[in-house]
Amino acid sequence: MADQATPQEETVATYIPFAELCGFLEKVQRKQGSDNKKAIFKSFLEKWRECHTQLHKNNPNVKDSFFPAMRLILPQLERERMAYGIKEHTLAKLYIEILGLAKESTDAKKLLNYRAPTAKQEAGDFASVAYFVLRNRCPEKGSLTIKEVNDCLDAVALNNAAKKKDVVKKNLMHLLRNTSAIEQKWLIRMIMKEMKVGISQASIFAVFHSDAEDFFNVTNSLSKVCTDLADPKARLNDIAISLFSPFSPMLGMRANTNQVERHMEHKPFYIETKLDGERIQLHKDGDKFKYFSRRSHDYSSSFGESPLSGSLTPFIANCFKSDVQNCILDGEMCAYNTKTDSLISKGENFDVKALRDEEGIQVCYCVFDILMFNGEKLANRPVRERLTYLKKVFHPVPGRFQIVEQKQASTKSEVVDALNEAIDLHEEGIIIKHPDSTYRPDKRKGSGWLKIKPEYIDNLMDELDLLIVGGYFGKGSRAQMISHFMLAVAIPPREGQHPTVFQSFTKIGSGYSLKELHEYNQKLAEHWRPYKKENPPKFLQCTKEKPELYLDPSKSFIVQIKAAEINSSNAYKTGCTLRFPRLEKVRDDKEWHQCMTTEELDNLREASQGKLAARHAGMNDEGDESPKKKRVVSRANRPVAVAARFRGVDSSEVQKVSEILADKEICVVNGPPGKTKPELEKIVIELGGQIVQNPGQETLCVLADKVSLKLRNVIKSDVYDVVKASWLLECKENERYMPWLPSHMIHTSPDTKAKFAEDFDRYGDSFTQDVDPEKLKEVFQKVDSDNNEEVTPEAMAELEMKYFPQESPLGLFRLCKVYMDSCLVIGDQSTKIKDCSLDLVALEMRFYGAVTVATLEDDVTHVVLDSRDLSRVPEYRNIGRTCRTKFHVVTSDWAKDSIEAGRMKAERQYGASLPTV
Repeated sequence: MADQATPQEETVATYIPFAELCGFLEKVQRKQGSDNKKAIFKSFLEKWRECHTQLHKNNPNVKDSFFPAMRLILPQLERERMAYGIKEHTLAKLYIEILGLAKESTDAKKLLNYRAPTAKQEAGDFASVAYFVLRNRCPEKGSLTIKEVNDCLDAVALNNAAKKKDVVKKNLMHLLRNTSAIEQKWLIRMIMKEMKVGISQASIFAVFHSDAEDFFNVTNSLSKVCTDLADPKARLNDIAISLFSPFSPMLGMRANTNQVERHMEHKPFYIETKLDGERIQLHKDGDKFKYFSRRSHDYSSSFGESPLSGSLTPFIANCFKSDVQNCILDGEMCAYNTKTDSLISKGENFDVKALRDEEGIQVCYCVFDILMFNGEKLANRPVRERLTYLKKVFHPVPGRFQIVEQKQASTKSEVVDALNEAIDLHEEGIIIKHPDSTYRPDKRKGSGWLKIKPEYIDNLMDELDLLIVGGYFGKGSRAQMISHFMLAVAIPPREGQHPTVFQSFTKIGSGYSLKELHEYNQKLAEHWRPYKKENPPKFLQCTKEKPELYLDPSKSFIVQIKAAEINSSNAYKTGCTLRFPRLEKVRDDKEWHQCMTTEELDNLREASQGKLAARHAGMNDEGDESPKKKRVVSRANRPVAVAARFRGVDSSEVQKVSEILADKEICVVNGPPGKTKPELEKIVIELGGQIVQNPGQETLCVLADKVSLKLRNVIKSDVYDVVKASWLLECKENERYMPWLPSHMIHTSPDTKAKFAEDFDRYGDSFTQDVDPEKLKEVFQKVDSDNNEEVTPEAMAELEMKYFPQESPLGLFRLCKVYMDSCLVIGDQSTKIKDCSLDLVALEMRFYGAVTVATLEDDVTHVVLDSRDLSRVPEYRNIGRTCRTKFHVVTSDWAKDSIEAGRMKAERQYGASLPTV
């Protein structure tokens, strides 16, 4: 131990030499085996605690922790200390100066060229090189204590930030002149924050305290870990939770319905609705109230610090029972619609923190847990016991102060039913809780809580969370603002990191009103930057479609998008895009880095075959526990090969006979009866052309005879000309390149279509060339087929998107297929109502593009009811669970309000309050 310090400075760090810490590190590095290394650390830690006990006996005012040593053992986690700003080369020059070495000397060159390996040290390990240079030039043992070393390092960090180089140099020289070679080796590693000690951070935390790692994840502070967990018997649950001090809440681990029974250990469990609000913890002590968010932001000024202020406290202060002095509650802050007596999704264009009881919407706090009751901490109590305390705290008030309902269950089928009910009510999902689970702040995996959302199960949702990365200037009423947005998905980052690269995916221009567009523009105005094609931003990957403006992802926000399907497209980097995308809501509950990833998009596209239609969960549905892990399927060992019908022809065996197709690249998909794909490819090569198996930028055309799945995707991309195989045979027969005619085409690209428009009418009749009987017959057939062709709602929607990109005024319900519940039930009788109000609603919806049907068909998207008779809602929901796609059950107010708003309103608000099964 070092010399005695003055009473005012007495701490353990003042008494323990730095040499002792370095000796401990040296032993750990040399010892083999994790358990042996941990035993050495445990011995050092016990000596530290014994020293503290002795000091405390002599001076009860001594307050100390293991932090001075821990910050040196785990320098990479030391957030309280700033960066040193020192590299190996800087230290090398300091050593040369302190030791008075000649610049051309062997030792000086070793320090400056430390990356060159030798037999005595690791390549690139500057600390090891310095040790061999210093070992004969330094004292055997240094004179500095752990406190003195920390003081010097703090001074180096502080003065480096202030750019006081002379003071930095003075402190470093003091450290180097007063330590041994071994001490300097470890000091260098502490400064470089690369200890190479062979013992993990988790192992060190585990030896120090069983809750140390979890507590560090909650606080990100080594000093708090060492101070608050100085007593090995202390528990994280009790330490992390204290009155008026925010803590990271307990979280649910994502799961699917197949995993519940296993995680719940095949015992009964609780099911709760996962509410769509803001996670808020309420701290109360007498008439003092505090509200903290999931990320520990204080929103007390919004909700009310006393019974006389805020949007919530005045309404709930008198709800607490008379014997409650203080408590800590955990719950969800939601918005409540007093007209429909239902909770509202927070994506419905409002901020719950800014609500002030306007237009029938008010703040409602929904409580699902309690962590303190009259000074007693409850985190270590099982959840079933905490729920009994919760009922002792306050008198619930519907729409203001509610307890989230828990249902007891024990089987997968009950979980599936609960999830389907949540889907019907447009809730986010459900939470499953083990009755014996304690409350563990910031814990997710293995916590005993599971969260199940529809998107965790394959092909169950039709909504995508995408990030705004680009913008386009508007026209007409939307001039002078950004009217359209480019949306992107993220390339999955490394675990624990945020994504840094995003891929363009789609363009959105509908689903929001002019007022909402103004709000988006104001929110993003200062962050837009011009997009320069010659110098694009590094984070954004684009192909043909490029935005006019872009913004940094961290300055943006996520939007929830609904669409009909995912189509192939080379206009976007993802290789696909959305058909009929519509903005559903802004995801204020998600950070910018939580948007959909390319991997999740690929999984969704594969599972749904491109179709995006919500449905109900079933007993056989599966989903990944982690979105980053794919299911592994065992396969029989067999050579990898391409089916014969898909293989390309071997060009080495084909003799070129002409230059008709010279320098022309063609992709053959299939051929007519009697001509296989390889045979057509052989003809292309004989005529001097080149063959590719997938079309690219240089491809002249795609050759085919019938529309296959692959060809359908090519056509949807609207990039390539798809030509009938008969054209190639004509070229061969006539021994010359035959210009394309409309009759040759299966699909025409925009450029070719424009060229045809100059030379042919819409039926393929040439403006300049005479027609023979065969061609005239083809023209007449085209006239007949076009006149008999049915114009589908999808085709109309395509036209509206083309000519009314800001949202068609009369195409509001274009993609809706609606069944009107035009019956009134009186007793056991059901009769069709004459002049029913729904008849007028149906006419209005048809006027705005909807298709109404007389029977409840499988592809119906909405069932509309009269609010006076909701008796058949449970029946419709039961029917819906057997349909291929899920339909929305709403009241006629949804249609009326959508027409008034000029955009389709989210159905949740009009269906959540309807009776359920």
